[in-house]
Amino acid sequence: MVNRKRETLIALLAVIIIFFHTTGMADQSENLRNNKTHLPRVVSLNLCADAYLMAFAKPEQILGLTQQSSDPTLSAFVEEASNFPVSGGRMANILEQQPDIIIINNYSAPPNKALMDRLGIKIVKLDAANSYQSARTEILQLGKAIHRLEAAKAYLAELDKELEDARHTELTYMPSIINYQRRGIVVGETHILDDIIQLAGAQNLGRDTGRTIGPMSLENLIRLQPDYVLSISENDEQTLKSQDRGSEILSHPALQKMFSAERHIYIPQNLTVCAGATTPKAVAHLIETLQSSQLSAETRQISE
Repeated sequence: MVNRKRETLIALLAVIIIFFHTTGMADQSENLRNNKTHLPRVVSLNLCADAYLMAFAKPEQILGLTQQSSDPTLSAFVEEASNFPVSGGRMANILEQQPDIIIINNYSAPPNKALMDRLGIKIVKLDAANSYQSARTEILQLGKAIHRLEAAKAYLAELDKELEDARHTELTYMPSIINYQRRGIVVGETHILDDIIQLAGAQNLGRDTGRTIGPMSLENLIRLQPDYVLSISENDEQTLKSQDRGSEILSHPALQKMFSAERHIYIPQNLTVCAGATTPKAVAHLIETLQSSQLSAETRQISE
């Protein structure tokens, strides 16, 4: 009986401690929000938002970026991310940091709203933008949320200029491209790659499927006669060899016969994960690759 009473008292004490701790956090957050000069502290659970935070948030605002920000196959800003803390993603650890804002995406499990409201934490959800234009809206949305709207506008102007400069190098014609992936998957309209291809001045024949992403038979690909097959590369290795059953179709003899080395082009995966921060880099890379491929083909024809 004594032990049971002791356990009850300990449990009650724990509840009281948690209550006053969360109350203190909420009061502190409320006081900071009322302070107009306060810049909210942010934890990101959204890889696409990481690049924006590093670009226009004050360094002291960033309490944690995603773990993916340190993965070079997913992020084109690994070097920049090395200057900031990384969040493990566990909510208990995040709450210990007492952020003012947590940034999530469409795929994040939403935190308990009642608890977040009680702690004075704002949840900002950025959709996975599938085009540069939609990403522009997200950049301004985030800038406003973290009280850095003017800095976000300046950053957006820089991105626009970078994209304009990339597109200034025009192709001599509009090449047709198809992104042929594992298991014969292609991407169509409203996909990030489709946006990159269009901005580069090329034509995406993957739109023939009428879907954002879906299968296309090898026979249909050959019927469409694209000028180039575009593959996504996780690293600098660019090979036509199949690595598993899913990628066998990429090394099919008919595909290799139809497309010479110059007509099978690559784009780094980390430039195709998020629309926005990497779009100018992706467009510049694709234009440069197409120009280089065309020059190589012309040189080979002359030598033959």
